[in-house]
Amino acid sequence: MNLNKKPVFFVLLCLFGLPLMGCVTYQDQRTRQAMQEREDILLLQEDIRRLAGRVEGLELQIDRLYRDQSDQRSAQDQWSRSQTQSIDTRIGGIERQIQEIQRGREADKKEIVDSLTATIDRVMRAQQQATRSAPAAPARSHSGFGYEHTVGPGETLSHIATAYGVTARVIIEANQLTNPDVLRVGQKLFIPE
Repeated sequence: MNLNKKPVFFVLLCLFGLPLMGCVTYQDQRTRQAMQEREDILLLQEDIRRLAGRVEGLELQIDRLYRDQSDQRSAQDQWSRSQTQSIDTRIGGIERQIQEIQRGREADKKEIVDSLTATIDRVMRAQQQATRSAPAAPARSHSGFGYEHTVGPGETLSHIATAYGVTARVIIEANQLTNPDVLRVGQKLFIPE
């Protein structure tokens, strides 16, 4: 090679080659950058697909939870209805028992009233017969003033005497009572002052 040609070659190389080498490097850099951007885009697309899959999975879980919640509500409503029906049934049974007890009480009350009425009738008839067959009582002699008392239900001779402020003996003598332990309702007694 000729030495004179060598500097020209370097000059030409410097003038034309270096800028071309720089262009190629710039071009390679642009290509690499574009490839890197495509790779980043592919990675982002993969991340988006993965996130979309997770979102879809979460939506499925949410749907399942809604179904479970709905099933639980339905089961709870059914349980509440069955409990309400059970309570209604028990209340109905108690009401029937109360009605039966009331009917029984009414029947017992009627039986007691009938029995008492029959007993009172027998006693009154016996007293009427005793009054008809008894000799006339001697006339009472009252030396003073007094009160006429009609015997009420449940009254005793001592109760009447206490109410008028006299002794039972005074009432027995004034009315000539032969059996002071037996007083009739409606019987008239003279109570001396």
